[in-house]
Amino acid sequence: MVNINTVYNAVLVITNKDNRGYITPEEFNSLATQAQESIFASYFLREMTYEMQTGNSNIQSDFSNPSLTAAQKISAFYNTATLTQAAGVFTYPIDFYKLGVVNVNEVAADHASHEEIKYINLSPLAYPVASQPVYTLNKEGVKIYPSTVTTGVTLDYLSKPVKPKWGYIMPTAQQIAAGVPNEPIYDPTQFDPAADSYTATAKSYNFSLDPSEQSELIVRILSYAGVVIKQGDVTQFALGKEQELQTTEQ
Repeated sequence: MVNINTVYNAVLVITNKDNRGYITPEEFNSLATQAQESIFASYFLREMTYEMQTGNSNIQSDFSNPSLTAAQKISAFYNTATLTQAAGVFTYPIDFYKLGVVNVNEVAADHASHEEIKYINLSPLAYPVASQPVYTLNKEGVKIYPSTVTTGVTLDYLSKPVKPKWGYIMPTAQQIAAGVPNEPIYDPTQFDPAADSYTATAKSYNFSLDPSEQSELIVRILSYAGVVIKQGDVTQFALGKEQELQTTEQ
């Protein structure tokens, strides 16, 4: 993961240096979400581009290709979930992004289109049975054939990244009287996506991406905010901050 506060501070310092004015926490969170989603989507574009250029879909085993790093980063989002049935459909998990393998009682089901399933259900030879299940896709989830299957359905899938959140609290009147600036104070308390409200200002959640994406996140957020900067400049900024911290610790 990439620390949300590190990115937030870098963005604020660089925007102030560029005289772009103050970015509110709410504006930052919106831009941060946009940047993370853009980088995450680019992983799949890199995979597709490599496959089309080489004809090799097994990128996980090819250590010489430029898409391997993307494949490794995607692997952090692999998940398995047990699906529940509603109105005849086994619904996707709330964090579902991309389909992997559908299993029925630990047996991999075959995919069929809505047109194909009509003919499969009419065929005495191809008719689905519990030991050879078939599934179709719709917007809400998967439909399993035979229809007698009501439990034991699991899904291997890619989850979408959780929205990042820079949470904060405001200083109390006593703190302000003591000289603390009347500005948002970072709240490192862990945000729980399942229980907490994203619109509440308190609690934070780091970026879900690989730590190597920190500079790219900063560059994209600044770009969306109207600041053009090169990755090399961001790296120099990060090195400067690291040296500053080391000096402080000494």
